[in-house]
Amino acid sequence: MKAQVVSGQGRGGKYVEVYAARIEKAVNLKPFPGTLNLKLSGELPLLEPVEIPAFGKFGAIGLAPCSVNGERAFAVFPKKGRHEKGVIEIIAEKNIKALLDLEDEDFVDIQF
Repeated sequence: MKAQVVSGQGRGGKYVEVYAARIEKAVNLKPFPGTLNLKLSGELPLLEPVEIPAFGKFGAIGLAPCSVNGERAFAVFPKKGRHEKGVIEIIAEKNIKALLDLEDEDFVDIQF
């Protein structure tokens, strides 16, 4: 599926750091402290995300494996989300935006 890079709210990195140890334990990925925001060109397929339960004041999140232009990644589905419909956040071990030299409005291929 195609997806377009869009600007986020600038808060993803903070939350990735809070959840980092739990993400690493759940899906064997040490996440880069930031997210890539993508606006999907179509509907998400039926996914079965790995759930990280709520803790403290932080809500539960789901993680679904995917790849962005061939790079291993995970789509993050927060139970307390604030994105517009069709926009998802992506985490990976590296800064995918820098690694793939992406800018807002660029298109990528995302596979679930």
